[in-house]
Amino acid sequence: MLSAVSSCSLSKANAPKAKKLRHVVAFKFKPEITTEQMQKATTDFYSLKAKIPQIIDFEGGPDVAFQKKNGKYTHCFIVTVNNEQDLATYGAHPIHKAFSASVDPLLAEVMVVDYWAD
Repeated sequence: MLSAVSSCSLSKANAPKAKKLRHVVAFKFKPEITTEQMQKATTDFYSLKAKIPQIIDFEGGPDVAFQKKNGKYTHCFIVTVNNEQDLATYGAHPIHKAFSASVDPLLAEVMVVDYWAD
């Protein structure tokens, strides 16, 4: 019996992990935007995780530019979802649309990249 339980545990441990879809968003705030406005936009973006069930993970924040190679974008965020359908649902969600409408006037540029992560 113990060997059956052990082999079951091993097979689950060796099973391939499902890939997750990462939605990377980089912001360049306009020069006249205050630190407080940037912080509010960041807080509002983070709040989407609790409001949109398709988001399984969220991280991000201001660029710290240790290597001084960026110089363009001020903030970067990663929204993780399970699949393309969840990403489409997230993008069309009224709460996401309201957030986008509130932050768009603050931004000089936005860059978006989606990729599959192991």
